[in-house]
Amino acid sequence: MLNKYFAALVLFTIMLQACSDGNDNNGTSADTVVLPDNVLIFTDRPVSNFQLQEAINNGESDPVLRLSGMIAGQPITIVKLRGKTNHFGRDRDLKYIDYHATVPDTKVWVAEYPYTRDLDIKTDETGWWTMYIVKDTGVDLEFSFVFEKEDWITTKTNINTIGDEDDLDFAIQYIDPYFYEFAMLPLVESMMRSNGYPNFFFENAMVVTVGKSWASMHDDRLPHGDPGGTVSVTPASGDYIGPVYFNKDVIPDVNQLDVSVDGGVVWLNMPQEGTYSVTAHKPGVNYPTVKFTFTEADRDAGVQLYIASPPDSLEGDNDSPPGEQ
Repeated sequence: MLNKYFAALVLFTIMLQACSDGNDNNGTSADTVVLPDNVLIFTDRPVSNFQLQEAINNGESDPVLRLSGMIAGQPITIVKLRGKTNHFGRDRDLKYIDYHATVPDTKVWVAEYPYTRDLDIKTDETGWWTMYIVKDTGVDLEFSFVFEKEDWITTKTNINTIGDEDDLDFAIQYIDPYFYEFAMLPLVESMMRSNGYPNFFFENAMVVTVGKSWASMHDDRLPHGDPGGTVSVTPASGDYIGPVYFNKDVIPDVNQLDVSVDGGVVWLNMPQEGTYSVTAHKPGVNYPTVKFTFTEADRDAGVQLYIASPPDSLEGDNDSPPGEQ
């Protein structure tokens, strides 16, 4: 009797396993396919890893197969994200680093989903990274990308909305660590101590670019700033310093009273908790708004710079040529 009971229990267990999830990420049927780390799943709908990988593979030649809104009979979209890490700053001879230079082997993760820091998502030898986002169709996600590399300055982007379309032109101005430590940081601290902040020590910075409609780190037209504009932050507070506008030589300058042809603007020593919205103002020009989040987790991760780089910064609808109003 006991043997019959045991046999029935084993059979029942096998049946349960046959119907259960073989992939902890997406609650699908038993599946031997292991998805790469750069495939991030944000749905509980029952689609197998095999079906997801097949859609990704086939979508390389025909993206509609990922973006139609239905995968394996489920309302799922797989969005492809790509971006570039631009090596930004000057070299040890204070010459500008090539505008096209990139930073390979940089870890990329999503601040809103801290587990992604433990995944093996990095820029390749060309300085580009790729992610595939498996999501419920019609449900937007919010991603702030974090860039991390040994001996470099950990940098976090503004919030980016991930919808149902590919976004293949993300970029980050990833500041050269030598330039940052021995040029930019001493300059900023000296400037602030000489202009009303005698005890200033740098903690963090929030940076945007007020740019022309075409401004992008993927566009060779320079300078890409929209001169004459001003910026504002919500909520306003006396707990941070700024705005400080960059001058035409790409240097923060307290004597620069509005946006220069460079377009850069910085706020210093932002509070470590809160969300801040930034926009620009100029007669006849419309600008978007970008948002940054600041958290204690950022501090724990070593984030010092918060940067919105074009084309995902404050690009208005002014399409005039470089350097013109």
